[in-house]
Amino acid sequence: MTADRRPQRDPRHPDEHFEPYELDASIPWPLLGIAVALGVWGAATLFDTRRHEERAQVERIEDTRLATGQAVEPGHALFEASCATCHQSNGLGIRRAVPPLAGSPFVQHGPELVANIMLRGIDGPIRVNDALYDGHMPSFASVFTDVEVAELASYVAARWGENDRVLEAAEAAELRGRVSDLGSFRGGAGVAEDTGLALGDQPPFASGTLQPVAPEISALIFEGRGGQWSCASCHGDLGQGRENTPRLAGLPADYIRKQLHDFAAGRRLNESMAVVVAELTDEEKQALGAYYSGLRVPSNARPDLGGDLERGEQLAREGDWSLTVPSCFSCHGPSGFGVAPEFPPLAAQHAAYTASQLAAWAGGQRTNSSLDLMEHISSALSAADRRSVADYLASLPPVPAGTGDTLAAQGEDR
Repeated sequence: MTADRRPQRDPRHPDEHFEPYELDASIPWPLLGIAVALGVWGAATLFDTRRHEERAQVERIEDTRLATGQAVEPGHALFEASCATCHQSNGLGIRRAVPPLAGSPFVQHGPELVANIMLRGIDGPIRVNDALYDGHMPSFASVFTDVEVAELASYVAARWGENDRVLEAAEAAELRGRVSDLGSFRGGAGVAEDTGLALGDQPPFASGTLQPVAPEISALIFEGRGGQWSCASCHGDLGQGRENTPRLAGLPADYIRKQLHDFAAGRRLNESMAVVVAELTDEEKQALGAYYSGLRVPSNARPDLGGDLERGEQLAREGDWSLTVPSCFSCHGPSGFGVAPEFPPLAAQHAAYTASQLAAWAGGQRTNSSLDLMEHISSALSAADRRSVADYLASLPPVPAGTGDTLAAQGEDR
């Protein structure tokens, strides 16, 4: 094999195909123009995308103001933050659960009555526009100042009651002093009786804390059986729960029955519940579910975990798609009232219990959620997020009696 005797090129010298004009040639102006245009277009697109949500919110608020003929109103922000969760931003409420404000005779009577209801709350059935609602609206006396009560009541009465009377803060303060010791209105009939106002045909008040129950089921609830302790010993006499023990009042009957089955089968792990359900028959599980689903009990839950309530509200109402987490309400219904039988009410559930269950799903100790949704959602949330959403849900009013089942019937009219 002969050696290659061709001369080697000195790397310091240019290649033989080198053209001198290559070093000094500039980028063609048309190509440079296209590149600049694309850069400007890309930057503008990113800027618009970032501002899209903010602008959409501004436009929705502006549309509301145009539709109502009103300028900037202090009560609007208060309503969206504290009332729209139940009554909805359009004031139409929730079918068979939360009465509408639009066209309501209660609202048409003016801001004084609206403020009175805000300060006292309503417990019991009311009739609005020929539809019956039976629930519990809590008092907001400890939530709002006199100025805020006046602003919010005036806003609601003007927008949905066509009543332009403006309530003054001093009037709200005087009203607060008069009603501070009266407790909740006893349904629509109680509002009419206490105020002397004509509010149409209102149903009589009946306590929702007394449910018919067979003697043997009553014994299970209040006395226990054999080595089983009673349901009430942990969950309270009215199923209101406490701290890390869940509220049962208002949960759908089929959901309660499923959880009892899951405890018995080991799909949910809790030593106390395993003992309680060990000897329960299917009929007894169904009867217990029916009893607790019919209870209407005021909330004793509190946001006591130190969570960020604003962040909790965002997760509950909007979710966080940067974490691929949908809103709680997209599955559990408006205001967290539940969609039977798979998705229980979350409203007024104890914060410690909700946070502990989210942690159990995230850690793999609980695996019985529908479609395995909660395992993914809980794992995506930080511990701080779990505390925040648990605190926010604990701040909501409880589900009205019976609506955990009826909210699933989406085709029914209000």
